[in-house]
Amino acid sequence: MFGRKKVSLPEEYQQFNTFPADKERLLCIGAFTTECKHNVETRLTGSNKMLKLYYPKKQGAKVMKYWLPMFGINDGASAVGVITNWIEANNYSGMVAAHTTNKVARIVTKASRKKGHDETALVAAANKVKTYGAFDLDRLGYIVRVCFSLDLISEEQAWGFLGELWDAAALHFADWDEYLVSYLNGEEGLETNWYSEGVAAYVDLKVDSTSLLNKYQLKN
Repeated sequence: MFGRKKVSLPEEYQQFNTFPADKERLLCIGAFTTECKHNVETRLTGSNKMLKLYYPKKQGAKVMKYWLPMFGINDGASAVGVITNWIEANNYSGMVAAHTTNKVARIVTKASRKKGHDETALVAAANKVKTYGAFDLDRLGYIVRVCFSLDLISEEQAWGFLGELWDAAALHFADWDEYLVSYLNGEEGLETNWYSEGVAAYVDLKVDSTSLLNKYQLKN
């Protein structure tokens, strides 16, 4: 079988996606989902550090036509409405069952060992965190990027939404490991198949000493 051609990121996208620390840190929200999902869409790596995602050829039009409508997003007004309502309605008190906790512990152990990453902290987080609020936080972090990249929301709106998501994450989780576990609790506990490689993308970012998740801590 023939693979897709390697995609190169245009220089203007590299230049645009250079931000001061106070903005760059906000890209931690949605980082592993973006890295996973956008790589599937485009074969590009490093997208977790971008606010403006690059869609080669007609890929952006396909996302606009087929993917965003699944969330009720069809234009700028619906994008703002859906994201705003989703942020306000997110559940930080619902808890998963014990069997989900055990499954998540196994998932993070397997993913960590595959990459040679010490799983101790992630397993401890899995045994501690029973909520699933980060599942929507990280998905929204990606959706905000997509909506901005397809000109449905402004840059100011995008940073505003990411700031709200960051504040919510910092309020409910001690660190990125707890955040990931909460995300996995949602993926597994709600039996929603989002993107199962998200945990692998997270571990990759944690192994990379230059990644945003290592550069910026959720709580200083």
